Amino acid sequence: MNIKKVAVVGAGSGGRMAAADMAKLGFEVALFSRSEEKVVGIREKGGIEVLDIDSNPTGFFGVDCATSDIAEAIKGAQVILNPVPYFVCEEYARLIAPHLEEGQVVIYLGKGGASLTWGKVLKEMGIDKKIYLADCNTLPYGASKFGDYQVRLENRTQNLIIATFPGKDIDYVIEVAGQVFPPEHGYTLRKGQNAIDSILVDYNAITHTPPMICNAARIELGEDDFKLFGPKENTPAVVHLIELLDRERMAIGEKLGMKQYTLEEEILMVKWNRDGADYVLPIYEAIHTPFLEVCEGPFSLDVRHFTEDIPYGLVTFSSLGKMLGVPTPISDAITTLAEGLLNRDFRSIGRTVETMGFDPNWTVEELKRYLAEGEV
Repeated sequence: MNIKKVAVVGAGSGGRMAAADMAKLGFEVALFSRSEEKVVGIREKGGIEVLDIDSNPTGFFGVDCATSDIAEAIKGAQVILNPVPYFVCEEYARLIAPHLEEGQVVIYLGKGGASLTWGKVLKEMGIDKKIYLADCNTLPYGASKFGDYQVRLENRTQNLIIATFPGKDIDYVIEVAGQVFPPEHGYTLRKGQNAIDSILVDYNAITHTPPMICNAARIELGEDDFKLFGPKENTPAVVHLIELLDRERMAIGEKLGMKQYTLEEEILMVKWNRDGADYVLPIYEAIHTPFLEVCEGPFSLDVRHFTEDIPYGLVTFSSLGKMLGVPTPISDAITTLAEGLLNRDFRSIGRTVETMGFDPNWTVEELKRYLAEGEV
């Protein structure tokens, strides 16, 4: 596919950065928001100004269309990027579905596994066009929006897993994804084995939630020197909890016959020789990097580290574990404690095998067939 137009559906921080990046790559860009006030400044300015970490302007990138009309935004777009929080993923799928065109590629940017949600919605709405559905295991940008037309780029995640539903579409989609996240711009794309792969490699759910639980009092007090990945906050015992949680999600993947890597391998994907033997960096050293340790906050318990990473991360791990007969005691315990801290029922709103369109009574082979083919 020769991409000419990219529609970015969602005009938050990630959406602004995605639109600016797509414009930089030379595509015609349409940016959509359900709220007119979020795009009017961009439309009036004609584009988006990108700032660096010190809030210095680094470039201005034109946006061809900034609109609150979804039909206008996606008309003629070969690729639709959907960078929105997972809790509104289904709403966006239902909004976009009636206007989809044959052969369009939808790539959700955020929590992995969203292609399953999209597939479930299109089936329920009777959309029989061939639409390629994909998701990425994480948002490629750490960014913050400013004013009416600016966005500050704080960091990039350039090692990305792209998964599709059904899995048989991955070869086509990975080629398309390589045009919007090109290797010459530093991106490395890895083919997801299926749509569960991008769910399991959820770095945020694995690394955010244990230190949030173990440092709850400091976070609630809003201590201004708090850093989620700091050495005082992530002692060896806290990191061990991260490790136990990581091994639960690995066990889920292995039950499905999927090759899994430990968190420390995923962070680095590097092995080197020490004293003549292969050596893998210990998880404590992998977690404690200068890049992570400088990140400040959070300064409240009512943040996405709980409100997104628990219901759409750990609750999902737990639900998959129950279906596959894999114990998830750490995921369950952290979920229960987070529910108590925030007085919220994350399990009732969370992403489960049922909400992803699975029958919990399927065998492992039936689930694998559904993931690969889109039907049992």
